[in-house]
Amino acid sequence: MNKFVFFLLLCLCATLPAAAQEHTGAIKGVVLTADRKPAAAVSVQLTARQLTVTTDEHGVFTFNKLEPGAYELVITLIGHEPVTQTVKVSAGKTTQSTISLNVANKQLKDVVITGRSDLRAVKEQAYTVTVIDATRLHNTTKDINQVLNHTTGVKIREEGGLGSNYYFSLNGFTGKQVKFFLDGIPMDNFGSSLSLNNLPINMAERIEVYKGVVPVNLGSDALGGAVNVVTNQKIKQYLDASYSFGSFNTHRASVNARYTTANGFVINANGFYNYSDNSYKIDVQIPDPQTGIYGNTVKIKRFHDAYHSSMGQIEAGFINKKFADKLLIGLIRSENRKEVQTGMNMDLVSGMVFNTSESLIPTFKYKKENFYFRGLSLTANANMSFVKSGITDTSSRMYDWYGNYTVKTFGSNSGEISYYKTKFRFNDRNAFASAILTYELNKQHVFSLSQNYTYARRKGEDPIAVDPIPFDIPNTLSKTITGLAYKYATLNNRLSATVFTKFFSMLARTVAAEWGTHEARKSSFDRTGYGIAAMYYLFPFAQLKTSYESTWRLPEGEEMFGNGLLLKNNPFLRPEHSHNLNVGIALTKTFNKHKLEGDLNYLYRKAGDFIRLESDGQISRYTNLDSVRTSGVEWGVRYTYNDAFTFEVNSTYQNTLNIKTYEQGIPNYIYWDRLPNMPYLFGSFDAGYKIKKAFFKHDVLSLTVGGNFVEKFYLFWPSQGSAGTKFIIPRQFTQDASVTYSLQNGKYNMAVECTNLSNTKIYDNFKLQKPARAFNVKLRYFFHK
Repeated sequence: MNKFVFFLLLCLCATLPAAAQEHTGAIKGVVLTADRKPAAAVSVQLTARQLTVTTDEHGVFTFNKLEPGAYELVITLIGHEPVTQTVKVSAGKTTQSTISLNVANKQLKDVVITGRSDLRAVKEQAYTVTVIDATRLHNTTKDINQVLNHTTGVKIREEGGLGSNYYFSLNGFTGKQVKFFLDGIPMDNFGSSLSLNNLPINMAERIEVYKGVVPVNLGSDALGGAVNVVTNQKIKQYLDASYSFGSFNTHRASVNARYTTANGFVINANGFYNYSDNSYKIDVQIPDPQTGIYGNTVKIKRFHDAYHSSMGQIEAGFINKKFADKLLIGLIRSENRKEVQTGMNMDLVSGMVFNTSESLIPTFKYKKENFYFRGLSLTANANMSFVKSGITDTSSRMYDWYGNYTVKTFGSNSGEISYYKTKFRFNDRNAFASAILTYELNKQHVFSLSQNYTYARRKGEDPIAVDPIPFDIPNTLSKTITGLAYKYATLNNRLSATVFTKFFSMLARTVAAEWGTHEARKSSFDRTGYGIAAMYYLFPFAQLKTSYESTWRLPEGEEMFGNGLLLKNNPFLRPEHSHNLNVGIALTKTFNKHKLEGDLNYLYRKAGDFIRLESDGQISRYTNLDSVRTSGVEWGVRYTYNDAFTFEVNSTYQNTLNIKTYEQGIPNYIYWDRLPNMPYLFGSFDAGYKIKKAFFKHDVLSLTVGGNFVEKFYLFWPSQGSAGTKFIIPRQFTQDASVTYSLQNGKYNMAVECTNLSNTKIYDNFKLQKPARAFNVKLRYFFHK
């Protein structure tokens, strides 16, 4: 079927009429290094069109179908001085151009220039996307989650300190409804030791946040958007090593390195280590052991909340060869261990419960432009993940917040948190494979075909289980997602539009095991989605964007399987469907030393069979909610003066309502209620000032401050209960500040940061208090050539 679709795609390309050539011209050039050798992978920008191409292995680049006139080319390559050249184009002719590069003295400047070019290219897509330049944050102690929490439309809620569970929300969608990628590869099957709250910011060059509509090249069934963490692929040789330490005995270290030989052989190595006692103080009311009556609030230090995680990755292969632009084979090894201090709230205290995870992931990456013939490119990725996870709750102790405990005499078969003691272990075997074919007929017509396959298998055991567990028999889930897209752009790139369709298929084999039952189930789904994304430049500095998608998201393995302890399985879970609409405007204007950027977006989401996490005491389960509607507005403004002072502020309002009118023929009593336990109004700000040559010729001193605001919201349905008894998550405003000092053009760096500057009592989930004021120091060494 897919081969037939691709054959039809190529036939369609061949029948498209070519534009008349006699009225336009072209530029064809070759870029040479200082020793007169062809320079591959050089960025060549046509400034009038804001188009960027990359030279091939022979150093050749081409711009076709240009109106007669003079054009400015900007040529950049890491480690070389940028070159600006003016080329005159005549009708019916191809202008030849030769550009020679010179080795740069200030290599760091070249890195920044190239990175900004990539950022601009992503921002100018028709999709509603926010792009974060991660390179300017490499000296901070933030992880990727903390960086994303300052992005419009994004709210990340954590249960506690380092390594705690977190809930990612994007424009009203949460959890698995938003997909996460590392260089375009889904992170679904990587295990808990490889997640956004573990990845150090130094691994990323930029972070792309797609809202609503997701491009087919990501090959995903994301319902509400996607986050793609893009690592640096351009620097041929570098070493980036950092270490930070701070409050609550927190230590974080990371190393990222690459070595490339003259013949294109490359080795990548990455690793990180995180540890924290998470021994911050919280405010609790402790009940009297005799009467059970709660006393006054006291400050208590958490005593069983330590966390550590580590990861090592090695890749080896070739770049810029005839058989591949990139061919890498790699291996990832990661693990973590998390002590569990509480259940869903702080009323229940544990002192011996913990969970673990270990992952082993072989990987394969391949990319080739002009695959078999000019204009056709292929990108292929594959990996297997072997994940071992465990949950241990075998104690008969009952702890209080002082660390004291008594041994249960009644109900001694129950654990501290779980209903029965457990030593649950499960083995996940996951597979992923994707292929993306892109055919560029010319700059006006581009076709894409993507295929994405995932397979998840979970089998587990619990030697002390009382009842049957869901994983005696393996639970399996396989998904196939096919995308087909066509992009049209005008010659001057003022207007572009992409239409696409996606095909979703799923087969699940699960086991319902609860209260003594043990029933095998099989379910399958096949769905089709479609959409469009378009953009138009009103002015060179003002871009209109709109996108719409009717899409599906198939349940994930964890949602259907559960985790064997507090997250129960739901083999009856159905796919969710959503209509997503975005309309917005993006502005970028430079006035001498002043640069102003801004965006304003309206969002609309209407979802059916909405999958959400529901809790009942300590136990939770993913369930379907029939009809949900989200509408809202988000905006952001960024001002820069002379590349020294920056100020950025953003805000998001999203109103997510239950719009199901009847429940089994009876009027729904929570109709038109806002979904509980979900922030609806939040925002952030960041300001920084950079002093160049503060003490020496090649040093930089940076001062930054930032803040986060979240309006109060209800824990349960707003219409339930009386006004005085409703539980709320209170309004919160937190601030942070940092000082960073860099020497020798960023080779040596040191940062001192303070989070929760005002020492505010903060919650992201009901009664689960987050860390108080904390200080961290980071040391970083960065070398490249």
